[in-house]
Amino acid sequence: MQKRNIAVMLILSVITCGIYNLCWMYLARDEFKRLSGYEDINPGLELFLTIICFPFFYYWIYKFSADIAKYQAENGKYVCDNGVVNLLLAIFGLGLVSELLIQSQLNELAE
Repeated sequence: MQKRNIAVMLILSVITCGIYNLCWMYLARDEFKRLSGYEDINPGLELFLTIICFPFFYYWIYKFSADIAKYQAENGKYVCDNGVVNLLLAIFGLGLVSELLIQSQLNELAE
């Protein structure tokens, strides 16, 4: 799993007007799928559904956070379930902050 710099993610998201976020959504979910071995994750379908039906993004944020917490629990790591916090941030227009928090958790898993 690749560690990503949070500040660079923020800058690229702003510069590309959110296109980087779509690429990140696919890559992060795919890397997490390979790390965790969860076969029910389909990054391509999730990205497609987010593009054609934006409210799916809220589900995606919550589900990804829950999957990270599940993986942490299964592997004896400190469990930090930010699902509700990330969902509320996304609902109130701070989806980018949710994505940065998720990436922070993924960076911890990559260590």
